[in-house]
Amino acid sequence: MEILNIKTASKDYSVVVGKNLIQRDNFEESKNREVFLTVDENIPENLKQKVIRILEEEASKFSMLEIKATEENKSYSSLEVIHDSLINAGYSRNCILYALGGGIICDMTGFAAATYQRGVDFVLIPSTLLSQVDASVGGKTAINHKIGKNMIGAFHQPTKVISDVNFLMTLEPKEIRGGLAEIVKHAIILDKKFFDWLEHNIEGLLACDEGLYEYAVSKSIKLKESVVSRDETEKGIRKWLNFGHTFGHAIEIYGQYKQFSHGEAVALGMMMAINLSIKTSGLDIKSATRIKELVKNILNEELIEKQFNPEELYKMMSSDKKKIGEVLNFITVKDIGHAEIIKDIDSETILKSITL
Repeated sequence: MEILNIKTASKDYSVVVGKNLIQRDNFEESKNREVFLTVDENIPENLKQKVIRILEEEASKFSMLEIKATEENKSYSSLEVIHDSLINAGYSRNCILYALGGGIICDMTGFAAATYQRGVDFVLIPSTLLSQVDASVGGKTAINHKIGKNMIGAFHQPTKVISDVNFLMTLEPKEIRGGLAEIVKHAIILDKKFFDWLEHNIEGLLACDEGLYEYAVSKSIKLKESVVSRDETEKGIRKWLNFGHTFGHAIEIYGQYKQFSHGEAVALGMMMAINLSIKTSGLDIKSATRIKELVKNILNEELIEKQFNPEELYKMMSSDKKKIGEVLNFITVKDIGHAEIIKDIDSETILKSITL
């Protein structure tokens, strides 16, 4: 077990990473508190009941809500159900919300906590690899709007995160690959040595080696913290974490949020961002090839061969919340481990980068 200390301008908190973490000692924040649990209905029953038993015994008041974790349900209506439940049960500003699930549940519960009585505490128990290395760190909370993903949200830091790698052993291969995309992203933009490590251990990670995941999750969180601690609200270098996402979010819209998972879309988006990096940031072909080969390891053959209509995808980027005014921001790399922010790229260069 490793305890990571996350420091931001607004709040410091800890992320606990390890095996068998669903133990009473890790739930001290719930003791004698009004506790509300939001849980993904797909969580395995034995793990769900283990969390519920601890919270019921520790809390002064306990209730819970199960939600089907879909992009469609990451919405105003689901947020309203959470708020209604809290208000109808008389939860005070001293309450604490717990989220047990993947990125959708973590984001939505965090936003409910940010907006209930102007902000209450919340703890995340991320159950997917993607949420352990992405949604649970950095304080981004949100719901979707019909026009775009995560368009309505707030920065609100959790009180604690419990990242238990045992949850990862219950995941489908597609979910593991989606989370690996985010881990690989952190290495590409921030740490060449970690990239080298991933190249040597990618097969073990795909085979769900628990020991490898304890290190990979912990290292990935540390890398993200190194950025978030310096730029909590994404005014500058935190934008690096959007590598592959301007293309990726457009790919999600392109597939109507059904054809591609978030991880798959980001992985494909990173391939396009590498093409752009060659054209705009001087990334050498050898490094570009290494990056693409690692990314290809986490994509199935059908996705690697996927072709997009460049004009359609470019049009869908216009709704991306990462643009400033009418200018699209892109994150590129000039070398493995060295990201930069670029803008004012001509449309022809962007269009050519979309071809995988």
